Amino acid sequence: MPDDSTPEGVSRRQYLAATGAVGAAGLAGCSGGGDSGDGGSGDEIGGTVTVFSGSAFVDIGMEEALHDAGVPDSIDIEMVVPPQDSGSKQQQLRTAINAEEADPDLVLTDNGWTIPFIVRDDLVNLEEEMDDEFIARVREEGVQSMIDTGTHPETGDLYSVPVFPDYPVITYRKDLLRDAGYGDSDFESWRTDPPTWAEFTQIVAEAQSGSDVQYGHLWQGNNYVGLACCTFNEFLTSMGGAFFGGEDNLFGPVGDRPVTLDTEESIDGIEAAVDIIHGEGLSPMDIEGVSPQEVAGWIEPDTKSTFEAGSAVTQRNWTYSIGGAVSSFEGTDMELGVMPLPQGPNGSAHAQGGWIMSMNPHTDNMASAKEVIKAWWEDPVLQLQFDEASYMPPKPELFSYVQESEAVGPYFEALQYSAQNLMPRPTTSVWPNQRSIVANEVNAALRKEKSPEEAASAMQEQIAAIEEQSG
Repeated sequence: MPDDSTPEGVSRRQYLAATGAVGAAGLAGCSGGGDSGDGGSGDEIGGTVTVFSGSAFVDIGMEEALHDAGVPDSIDIEMVVPPQDSGSKQQQLRTAINAEEADPDLVLTDNGWTIPFIVRDDLVNLEEEMDDEFIARVREEGVQSMIDTGTHPETGDLYSVPVFPDYPVITYRKDLLRDAGYGDSDFESWRTDPPTWAEFTQIVAEAQSGSDVQYGHLWQGNNYVGLACCTFNEFLTSMGGAFFGGEDNLFGPVGDRPVTLDTEESIDGIEAAVDIIHGEGLSPMDIEGVSPQEVAGWIEPDTKSTFEAGSAVTQRNWTYSIGGAVSSFEGTDMELGVMPLPQGPNGSAHAQGGWIMSMNPHTDNMASAKEVIKAWWEDPVLQLQFDEASYMPPKPELFSYVQESEAVGPYFEALQYSAQNLMPRPTTSVWPNQRSIVANEVNAALRKEKSPEEAASAMQEQIAAIEEQSG
């Protein structure tokens, strides 16, 4: 890019704000990578670098692109597929580090749980190990909120390099909504002024009733990390509730902030999530039951594959899901639409997501691993991961590349709105324990095992106890 503006006039400053200048908020596996073969010592370049990445990075040419971007031919790169949900990835990485295993050498860590690893010195301090010029480039070129999630909160040292930011959107079947009486003016309006939860569920219900699709609205309600940090966080925030009284307290001080999960507005957030499945009229908004009970057991791959098969009217998922839907709908009568998440009394809230590259402190092939990190920051590599996996680039200067994309570019306005309305998760040293409580209690409410009030009371009591013990 020759200057600081995209063809549509979106400045670098605007993009920084849009993609998460909201401050600090976060895929792992074990396979032959720590054995460095010809470059056995951590100071020599060669052997195999194992990257705890994910299925989307397999068979898309990442290894070739990394070599083209500067990784010496003496280094083999192995992409390892970890568990699909973020909590299991975190646990597998923790197990490997606790056992002082050399594999994986590198790992994509969730921006929501990287800082606890950093403060325990369970990741390599890249500021100490990599050259100053590269660190300066990352700080200058990267999306600030992603950099913050990989930075030690006390020392300010950089431990992780952004790989891709992410945030949720609603993908929907325009063809079904057209049959229900909605048209292009509605679709255009929703990009920057999404409907309320009540309006949205009415739209979904109308579209489903006039079609033969199996499901209405799909989202992720399983008892896992994504429910606590993301989907419930979105219901909670849009309804006016909060974990700790508001965004100013998300990151502490632990033990000296209010726990507000039993307020009326926070209970409204649980009720909204329950209503969208069961339609019992619990929340103050007239939310219809348009989601199947199955969503209480589903995570992202479940809803993604179901929507791409044409079996649902709408889906809440991350930006990377757009590319899959575009490919799946090609050559069919299905027409894709994208909008931000619906609005509650407190507006439209989107969980801040994304993944960053970290290094195992027990790697025995550090020199080669550093070469992979440096190459991954080059534009052609980041463009490839966007082209092949729809992962957004972590550099503001590359956002024009997204705008010009045939697959994702048409949905730029909706993406920008979502990015401008991000809500981080409360990432602190105690959040890993707290999020398990949130996910367990909210999931119990979704399954009708507890009332929203009972779930809220249980969360309030247990999380307050953790705050008191840790303060």
